[in-house]
Amino acid sequence: MASFLSIINSAGRNWRYLLPFKRRIGYIGWVGFGNLGDEIMFEAFKRLFCQFDVLPFKFTHKIELFEKIKKREMFQAVCQGGGTLINAKGYHEKYRIAQERYGKTFVFGTGVRNPIFWNRVKNWQDSLNEWLEILNKSIFVGVRGPISQQLLCERGFDKAEVIGDISLSLAKPGIIAKKRRKVIGINIGVSDSGQWGRDDDILEFIVKFANIMLSKKWNIKFMPVCEKDLLFIKTAARKIGRGVSVFNEYKSMRKIMQFFETCDLFVGEKMHSVILAMCSYTPSIMLEYRPKCLDFMMSMGLEKFNMRTDNLSLDLIIDNINELYDNTEIIQKKIFDRVSYYKDIQRKRSNFISAAINV
Repeated sequence: MASFLSIINSAGRNWRYLLPFKRRIGYIGWVGFGNLGDEIMFEAFKRLFCQFDVLPFKFTHKIELFEKIKKREMFQAVCQGGGTLINAKGYHEKYRIAQERYGKTFVFGTGVRNPIFWNRVKNWQDSLNEWLEILNKSIFVGVRGPISQQLLCERGFDKAEVIGDISLSLAKPGIIAKKRRKVIGINIGVSDSGQWGRDDDILEFIVKFANIMLSKKWNIKFMPVCEKDLLFIKTAARKIGRGVSVFNEYKSMRKIMQFFETCDLFVGEKMHSVILAMCSYTPSIMLEYRPKCLDFMMSMGLEKFNMRTDNLSLDLIIDNINELYDNTEIIQKKIFDRVSYYKDIQRKRSNFISAAINV
């Protein structure tokens, strides 16, 4: 049999998957593609499970290498991680394989794709019924919000607990009072698999909204969450033409938090732009481009400030802006209370899962 060192050498970039001296969790998620939300959730998960070496679960790794290491486990457990991945194409198979190979699997902060929206998308198939068996074999199932929980319950799975989006565990420890300088952050973007309404209509709405805010002496700061959104944002900024800046440091969590500290309010289309605003206790309006956005806002008790992108209203968004700005301290406290609740739940459940893995 080849020596352990020779196996490590032949594994190349996958060497960390073979190290015997630390327990590992495999993480199923859409990581490594430069999308802010997915990367932030992965970072949050690693911090919650810091006693383990957390690595992306890739069941196509060179399995023949691992088979040479007798009596060693590549993973002690595998997690279906953050993202709206239950009922998403391909993820049922990954989770099933993980369960067959390693036995201990769990779901932590995952969203459930809603057939009401996804049935409109070409080549998508509802696989929720196929998920039920493997979810029942999981040591824990924690989902992002109440809609995700309800979708599973309607299919007969009533063991899911709402633990919030795991990015909330990265929230600041305390509220920083807003400076009330009439600065508003805005996020919009494009969606490969579609959204409620049309990108062009959303763009036109944001341009009109921005012009109204400028007429009220507000300053506007656009923030992308991935590179492909930059062109869309720059198009909006060009159409508005004045009093607008674009934040480009979206790959740095520290600078993102500094950005939100400068904003009195935030309006976001991409879900994690709003979630990160909540991590800084910034009052926000969600532009619901997919049902997952409402799922999150309901988990925070802030669904009043959720607007579907196929039913946008300038009058309503201005009313919401006025309400949030007039009641900034109250809204910040409400966000803080909900974030604190989910941070506590996530810490307790991660401790429970860690103990179950270590048995």
